[in-house]
Amino acid sequence: MSRQKLFFAVAGLIIAALPVFAQTSAGTIGGRVIDATGLSMPGVTVTVRGVDLTQAFVTDGDGRFRFLDLAPGRYSVTSTLEGFATNVRENVVLDLGKHVDLPVTMQISALSETVTVTAPSPMVDAKQTGTATNFTIDELSKIPTSRDPFSLLRSVPGVLVDRVNVGGNETGQQSNFVTKGTRPQDAVWTVDGVAITDMALTGSSPTYFNYDNFDAIHVATTGQAITQQTGGAGLNFVVKRGTNLFHGGVHAYFDNDAMEASNVPAELTARGVTSATADHTRQISDYAGDVGGPLVRDTAWFYASYSVQDVRLVRRAGALVDRTQLENPNVKVNWQATRKDMVGFLYFDGLKIKDNRSPGTSGITFDAPTATFHQDNAYTGTPLHGLWKLSDDRVIAPNMFLSAKYAYYNTGFLLTPEGGMSLPAGRDLTTARSYGSTVQSSNVRPQMSVNLDLNSFLNGPGAAHDFHYGFGWRRVNATTGTLWPGNGILALAQTPTTQFAQIFREGSGTNRTSYMDVYAGDTISRGRATIDFGVRFDRQGGEALPSATAANPAFPAVVPGLNFSGYAAPFSWNNVSPRAGFTYALDEARKTVARASYSRFAGQLDSASVGYMNPSSSAGVAVYRWLDVNSDHLAQADEVQLNQFVAAANGFNPANPTAVTSANRINPDLRAPVTQSVVAGLDRELRANLAVQVNYTYTKTTNLLGNATFSVTPRVGVSISDYAAGPTLTGLLPDGSSYGIPTFIANQAKVTAGGSGFLLTNWNGYYTDYHGLEISAVKRLSNRWMGRVGASFNNAREHYAPEAMYDTNGNPTRTVTEPLVDGGQFAPQSTGNGSGNVYVNARWQFNANAMYRAPYGIEVAGNVFGRQGYPFPLFRTQALGADSGLSVLVTPRIDTFRYDNVWDTDLRAARTFTFHTVSLRLIGDLFNVMNANTALVRNNNVLSTSFTALGQNLSPRIFRAGLVVGF
Repeated sequence: MSRQKLFFAVAGLIIAALPVFAQTSAGTIGGRVIDATGLSMPGVTVTVRGVDLTQAFVTDGDGRFRFLDLAPGRYSVTSTLEGFATNVRENVVLDLGKHVDLPVTMQISALSETVTVTAPSPMVDAKQTGTATNFTIDELSKIPTSRDPFSLLRSVPGVLVDRVNVGGNETGQQSNFVTKGTRPQDAVWTVDGVAITDMALTGSSPTYFNYDNFDAIHVATTGQAITQQTGGAGLNFVVKRGTNLFHGGVHAYFDNDAMEASNVPAELTARGVTSATADHTRQISDYAGDVGGPLVRDTAWFYASYSVQDVRLVRRAGALVDRTQLENPNVKVNWQATRKDMVGFLYFDGLKIKDNRSPGTSGITFDAPTATFHQDNAYTGTPLHGLWKLSDDRVIAPNMFLSAKYAYYNTGFLLTPEGGMSLPAGRDLTTARSYGSTVQSSNVRPQMSVNLDLNSFLNGPGAAHDFHYGFGWRRVNATTGTLWPGNGILALAQTPTTQFAQIFREGSGTNRTSYMDVYAGDTISRGRATIDFGVRFDRQGGEALPSATAANPAFPAVVPGLNFSGYAAPFSWNNVSPRAGFTYALDEARKTVARASYSRFAGQLDSASVGYMNPSSSAGVAVYRWLDVNSDHLAQADEVQLNQFVAAANGFNPANPTAVTSANRINPDLRAPVTQSVVAGLDRELRANLAVQVNYTYTKTTNLLGNATFSVTPRVGVSISDYAAGPTLTGLLPDGSSYGIPTFIANQAKVTAGGSGFLLTNWNGYYTDYHGLEISAVKRLSNRWMGRVGASFNNAREHYAPEAMYDTNGNPTRTVTEPLVDGGQFAPQSTGNGSGNVYVNARWQFNANAMYRAPYGIEVAGNVFGRQGYPFPLFRTQALGADSGLSVLVTPRIDTFRYDNVWDTDLRAARTFTFHTVSLRLIGDLFNVMNANTALVRNNNVLSTSFTALGQNLSPRIFRAGLVVGF
């Protein structure tokens, strides 16, 4: 069947379906009303009341009622019918993404009588088939955290984060993370039901947040809802909303180096590093205010907030102050426009200004202050900056509900070198230091989206059906500008005797990606069993837009500029993804539920893949030998050996330097990565407000383009058989064992014949998988205490068939990013923390938090986090012909050596004072209570003069004071 026929067949199937049911970004309350004999009761008016809205539903022929798209919080549910006592269920707790099933029994009564049911809300969701973690408003506000959504991820079983945030020292930084062995690029970020994922740095958040903006945060890790395309983590943030009562407040959190201990490791003390010169916090402040209430009581409500965060850190690596400033304006309006329409509006922006940001260059541990970035915000020309969303939740019929959303998100950022654009740039891998200035990067990434999701219900013979279907469309433009400073030449010293000059032209291009999806499914409930199944179709593609770039200023004839006319991507991705799940309540009270599910997902398309043949979107480069005659670590034009060409990259073809066709190629049969997952689990409500859960998860990802954030792209026209043996690298490892690593060099004639280009294609024969066991327990706030404990045992592996045994550029030499060990640990490399390379992999992780209301109104709370130390793979840089600088892995495996295990304990004491309608909350937080100084990053280049030098350790113990005033 052709792709077009397949699309129309799927679309036709969905359109022809009965009215259907879509999972929403909030939660649902439903149930069945029966009489004392167990018979269904149609015609009962069921009313749900929250802090803002009131909704009513008349039970259907089977006595069922449903309330959809409810915000997280507490509700009352009232059931009335003439001749029966009114049934009131108070304090029904609804968590984000959950379904609360409430059975209601009506009693005959000739009088006007009310029966109030005080039973606690169920803890087990009998319809949930995947794995997820909910952060409720209680946990967000009462547990000591770094007040950064990224830092919450470390407490989610199966999610591993590349850094440890102590008291806010990593707040405002983009954390990289891996979820149960899946692609990091497949994480999905959602705000109030709108996907905002950065599709250029795919899987990343395009912004930073005000921690107090959210009612709840939901992180799905496996078996995600059919509304999510990918198998990566799904992060959903629900913004607070106004109510019928005016409420608001201000908060202030503050810490500085006077409130911080010292934990300088002995190895740094021996080198003269003191607490004043070591990495530490100079000052962190977090101020915000919010207000919400009715615009028109019972009809329209608003919520607005504004926050300012200022994070100042002393960085030993560059002897400078790394300063991050964040501002977050936010406005949300909900309007009951008609009896059937709830209209919503959301505005949000995340403004970031940062001084002395490390470029996070692989192999560089110590940045020159002039070679760091100043970061600012960047937008398109439209006056609409930030996220703008309009929505309508409409009740089409008693058994049919529509949620329609339109969103426009204008976002981007600009990185300019602190040293300005007049200094050239230099890097020395032997000393792990940078010199001069660094590259300027402009990134503008506007996106718009439309979503239509429908829910409806049908009672069939002996079962209830919740049908769900919907449609989504999204378009993202990723405009990237790259300009190297000074003479446009990067000086690169790989070893004391191997030096290169990289001659760049300007990069300035736009790659557009487009996404369309349709889905349909059914959740069937019969007795204690629930069956959920559905199918999703995704189509992804794009184009490179016309652009022009400037030549290298020092060598305009060697690396000239170009005028590019654009192209349509030679491929499109069309994926059909089935999902199926089953739950069964093992007891009549539905307090013990067994679960199993199978899901198939399509990876999301990044703009770089669409623009891989766009010669303007990256800075084309030619590499020549360089002699540092004046020993200034910078390449002057007369030091470049133009008679010793080494390599070319980023689509530049030295044989045809003015070509507007890139030397790179894209396989027209390029396929989307596919993740398949299987989940089996058991949920048990041990007692009121306390539940435990055990899950086994298996995932497998195939059709991969690479094993981390960037793609593996073999050379055009060069196969594995075209590589000849190079030198064997020998030496001793720190444990005294020897290594002998074979290397390989590409046939230069084949490289030249291929225009020094690279091929974007699937890495056939390579795949990753994951086996994991997770155990968790949740205690909802009641009887003065609450808590959540989670632990996971992770085994994320990568597999290489013989035909897949090659590295990023197709070289069969094993590297630190492509270890070429079949069945070895999957450990994607991250350089985002600016202190060196981090390899994200841990066999186990643990997190536990709790809060207790002690006498005199004092709240005491704590959080304990632990994980296995990440791998410490060792490499040495080697020039191998056209591959001018491979980081060759010299340890047998990526995890032959590991860092020490990481433990971090945080504590809180808080007390709230109330004066009439005003509350005053005093908070004291203590982070890294044990003042651990565990090593997190070291220089892992065995040839470096600073090999094993400490790049980063756990930040010292610090006290943070907080004040929250509310009304």
